[in-house]
Amino acid sequence: MSLIEPLTVRAERMVAGGDAMARLEDGRVAFVTGALPGEEVEVEVRNDRKDFVKATVTEVLEPSPDRVVPTCPHRREGCGGCGWMHFDTDAQIAAKVGIVSESLRRVGRFDADEVERVVAVGGAVDPYGYRTTIRLVGMPGGGVGFREERSDEVVPIDHCQVAHENLSQVLRSVSVAPGVELTLRTSAATNGVTARWTRPEDRKRRNEKRRSNAPAGESVSGLPADVHIGDRAFLVEQVDGVNLQVSAPSFFQAGPAGAELLVDAVRRAAPELADADHAVDAYGGVGLFAATVMRSARRVTLIESARSSCFDAKENLKHRAGQGDKSVEIVRSDMGDWKPGDDIDPIDVVVADPARPGLAKPGVAAVMRMDAPVVVLVSCDPVSLARDARLLVDEGYRMESVEVFDLFPQTPHVECVTRFVRN
Repeated sequence: MSLIEPLTVRAERMVAGGDAMARLEDGRVAFVTGALPGEEVEVEVRNDRKDFVKATVTEVLEPSPDRVVPTCPHRREGCGGCGWMHFDTDAQIAAKVGIVSESLRRVGRFDADEVERVVAVGGAVDPYGYRTTIRLVGMPGGGVGFREERSDEVVPIDHCQVAHENLSQVLRSVSVAPGVELTLRTSAATNGVTARWTRPEDRKRRNEKRRSNAPAGESVSGLPADVHIGDRAFLVEQVDGVNLQVSAPSFFQAGPAGAELLVDAVRRAAPELADADHAVDAYGGVGLFAATVMRSARRVTLIESARSSCFDAKENLKHRAGQGDKSVEIVRSDMGDWKPGDDIDPIDVVVADPARPGLAKPGVAAVMRMDAPVVVLVSCDPVSLARDARLLVDEGYRMESVEVFDLFPQTPHVECVTRFVRN
């Protein structure tokens, strides 16, 4: 069956991924981009499947009271960076809590009463100016832009409302060759800026090492003189009163305000860290949690697979060097491959902050090998959280609390901090 004519549907609720869910007359589910709960909308089907369809709003017939006009002209022109900018910011966090709860019920198969008991609303960052890292695409003539939603087309921009002002200043001067992807990062603490980029030909060589520090004249020009360029460039950000080195290729949160919220949430989720003998920072990155909430632990093991992040973590944890040979160990390894040695001290708390796919079975197996009585999981995807929570509970842990944060306002992205205790 192929749906050609526009359809009229009524959206029911927001779902993981950022679309609204509706139902067709034939009983199938429709995932509608651009709709809000309760709205009657006319949609155009872009993907017609046997059990569901994916569609896009073409006209809002009955708008929700939570619908607003996007303040950003680039979003109104099709920029895909802020897919929820038509959604009132006060309503976004409630929708994200609903998405997390629904994922735990449907994907994690947790009882509705249990979900209601454990899920709580956390904090949110300021809805504008919060991002300290952005990725741009070069356009003909040297301009830059962001890609359209679900498209390779690029929308030209000259500023970004959710980006830190330091980055918007760079946007006004930089020139980027067509197809080149430029990543800019700034420090809210020092105002330093780093830049690295990849060219289309680099991205095609997936089996070769990608170069991101080609001569500026070839790909990027107009960067201010004080911008640090390439993979070896780094800046210093401050979180929880701690200075953290962050290299250009290393992962870091969208901004220090979000990192502060996560550090505070992990501290509350694992008060045992205050006097832990041994804590593990799994998927530890540059050492955000190891350097902050784990600073009083007698021993810290950080596990991370990325070379640049391990390099940063060594710098960020070097203050522990005088506390004994076993005070800190930084292990470069995929989480699923790491096994604690026979002589390792018993682990009291594991804090795991995996990428969007979550722990999955290899990560959960690694956590089980650690045999820690407390596990804190930092998740950036509600579906992977629900799946990981079910795996951990099936292995003998109890889910005690889930705190939901909005660290990416104007987008459907959601962050959660979940506490598990071994039965």
